[in-house]
Amino acid sequence: MHKASIIWLNYNSMNFLDLALKSLESFMNLNYDNYELIIVDNASTDGSFEKIVKYAETHKPNSVVVKYIQADRNLGYAGGMNIGWEARDPESKYVAFVNNDLVAMPDSLAKLIESMEGDERISVASGLIYSPDKTIYSAGWATDEILTAISICGGKKPSDCPTASRSHEVTYADGAYLVARVDVIRKYGFDGRPFIAETFLYADDSLLSIRLWNFGYASFYIPTEVGVHYVSSTTKRTGQIKYYPIRAKFIAYKLIKVPYYYTINMYYIRVKIMSLILCKIGLQQYCIMYKAIKDGWELGSALRRRFGLLDLTKAPYVKVP
Repeated sequence: MHKASIIWLNYNSMNFLDLALKSLESFMNLNYDNYELIIVDNASTDGSFEKIVKYAETHKPNSVVVKYIQADRNLGYAGGMNIGWEARDPESKYVAFVNNDLVAMPDSLAKLIESMEGDERISVASGLIYSPDKTIYSAGWATDEILTAISICGGKKPSDCPTASRSHEVTYADGAYLVARVDVIRKYGFDGRPFIAETFLYADDSLLSIRLWNFGYASFYIPTEVGVHYVSSTTKRTGQIKYYPIRAKFIAYKLIKVPYYYTINMYYIRVKIMSLILCKIGLQQYCIMYKAIKDGWELGSALRRRFGLLDLTKAPYVKVP
């Protein structure tokens, strides 16, 4: 059984500590004989990290090695996961990136890795993730020609989703519980890392998968139940949930070539001007929108110079009418 590292990310989870500890417990008790758990804390200020360490030390099985890392500032999903990546056991063949608001099924890691072992084309994979109401949160993710993220079968019951019972290629695997091959990330990731630290929140999992598609490595949905995702328990408390998704969209617009690439440039100009005008007449939410658009476009331009232009058509995607 190949060595695996799980990176579990925390930030100010005191307001949902029961859920975070339930998530932590689920990842400490997986039916997999050869893994370590790396707990990364993004400089929490609410005392949650101390509670998590205490819980882990008193509840972890003897067979599971748990590592603790606390960043000196909040690095977001991308930066926090990168820290955990650097701390992985050098013998690990696989790394799983997981959220602290996802409660895992005991066999999830074993089944994901078993499927990846059977197909070397698969560089990253995710499984069937439920919402708390037992509908599907995602069976992988698709992206359309204008970079709209589409949760495959999101909101449906498994019985209403024919694709939930079979493996299939996806534009990108779900970052709430994503398993990656270490050797592929080291060679084709972003400077040998899975994520671009500057993105902070959102777009991280999609950029990784699309980059790997550009090098001929596939992202897959594996038809196995992996967990329940209590969505955005952390980001709801950042106070900037509207800023980061918009920023991420415009990072992607600049960094990913799509069939409507030149139309998107015109769209960027139009929405930037519109949001600035509405900001100046006193509509504060459009000030946030303007800043997110401007920041995302500028960062996307810098990342494009650094990593090159990614081509969406190298990945499976959804055509729009």
